[in-house]
Amino acid sequence: MKTIKKLIIPFLLLAILITGLIIYTKNLNPKQPEICINNLCFSIEIADTPEERQLGLMYRKQLPELAGMLFVFQQSGQYNFWMKNTLIPLDMIWINQDQKIIDIQQATPCTADPCPTYNPQ
Repeated sequence: MKTIKKLIIPFLLLAILITGLIIYTKNLNPKQPEICINNLCFSIEIADTPEERQLGLMYRKQLPELAGMLFVFQQSGQYNFWMKNTLIPLDMIWINQDQKIIDIQQATPCTADPCPTYNPQ
């Protein structure tokens, strides 16, 4: 019986250590993607699913300087955005399929309806 206890305790400690390492490595951030415009590079999050685009940057209390979110759509088109439940001001930059900037707008936070929509001019 004592031999079994001597084996179980190290096994449990090893299992806890391995579980901790797995959780730790899953939480490590891989290199954040970047997009560069006129020699100015931004660290970006990519929103390429409907759920990610719907959530956007809602509820964020801060965003590092030179950071943002790139909204990727399957088809080229004019897409409108709003700032519903967005707590920080944002610069919105519209880029066309040729990777050219077609518009830049400063958007203000909006926590109550109705929120204005922003679309490229």
